[in-house]
Amino acid sequence: MKKQEVDSLPLTAAYFKLLLEDLYAKFKENHKLNELPKSMQFFGYGNYNVEKPNLKSDLEQIGSDFINGKYLYDKVRDYHKGKPVIKLNRYYKAIVLLYLGYESIDQFLNKNTLGDVPEKKQLDLLYDATANQTYYYVNYYFGEENLILKGETVISNNWKKVKHTYVYPKEDGSIETHYNFGNIIRREDTLHINSKTLLDGKLVEGASEIYYVGHNDLASLKFLIGTYCTFDNYTNTVAGEAIWEKCASKEDMEERVKDPRIPPYIAMEVRNKRIVNKSIVPTQFLEISNHSPYASIYESLTGTYEFNFMIDGVGVEQLKFKISPNNYKMIPLTENVYFENDSLKLLNKGSVVHFSFDFTGIIAFDQVQIYFKTYFLKPNSEIQNGTFSGIDNENRLVNGEVRIQFKANVY
Repeated sequence: MKKQEVDSLPLTAAYFKLLLEDLYAKFKENHKLNELPKSMQFFGYGNYNVEKPNLKSDLEQIGSDFINGKYLYDKVRDYHKGKPVIKLNRYYKAIVLLYLGYESIDQFLNKNTLGDVPEKKQLDLLYDATANQTYYYVNYYFGEENLILKGETVISNNWKKVKHTYVYPKEDGSIETHYNFGNIIRREDTLHINSKTLLDGKLVEGASEIYYVGHNDLASLKFLIGTYCTFDNYTNTVAGEAIWEKCASKEDMEERVKDPRIPPYIAMEVRNKRIVNKSIVPTQFLEISNHSPYASIYESLTGTYEFNFMIDGVGVEQLKFKISPNNYKMIPLTENVYFENDSLKLLNKGSVVHFSFDFTGIIAFDQVQIYFKTYFLKPNSEIQNGTFSGIDNENRLVNGEVRIQFKANVY
């Protein structure tokens, strides 16, 4: 089996010493220094002077990511403590080698030879004969028919190739499968996948996916969380969240995919995490969706609101906020109250407004849902009533009446 280089940079203590000496020499050469600054200043962490030469700034000029000077200092400390192997993660490996003028670790090793035995130890660390092994995942997402679906995801060729087998259970108990074949590109801390799908015997452009992986060794990833953009079985363009869960073997993956049950820790994350755009080409704004005819009512939602929450006829809380006429952002005006999450919707052909809030700050509620009629959303409206339900800050379920005073934006 062909050996392939591992993602990280594991170095024996002997070769790490040579790399460190190279770093010191390059730094002094770049800044025309006779001596190195103190460790804190050299590595660029803690109370260092950003205006003076430091390795952190040098490396940040090469790459696009933040450099943690303390991370590099800790690696040097590990070496001085006698640790036999010091490992730099994938990003620091690339940046440090570029800083020293090496295109690859091979160039560094060719320039710095220590003899057959030390070199063999180093090569055994660097080149992993198992790097070509295949990895198996179950792929979960919220799909057609408003169901959480799952499929098989197989990674091969040292995380360069992917095959998705999407499984669609039918009412008669049969299973329909669709296949995607893709290429994987790692860009710093994300995986980018462009795939083709088998359609009428031909491979056509399929999906685009992005997963966050950090600077981790890919072989160690037990879960991947990301987004996909593709088209569904009805040729609608769709996007949503996907979660991959690693399996111990091909057989393990196949058994999990056959099992109709969805793990609760997956279901609570991906359920309803899907955007579906119908396959239409509107000729005017009224045709964008079935909500479009109510755009003028949606516009009338902008303005200032004052809510007085009543339970059994007794006022328990007040809330004041506004909806921006520019971008429809909901902005709290009550002091020390913040919206952690908020939403506004028109229901029943634009006749009912639904507000939803998750609060932080000083307020009697943690969450509330509010409903009221839209007919009074006009300038100089009188106080109107709606209903609310929610959870108060003592974790009790509450409901009652909300009195609404609304002041429309005047143009």
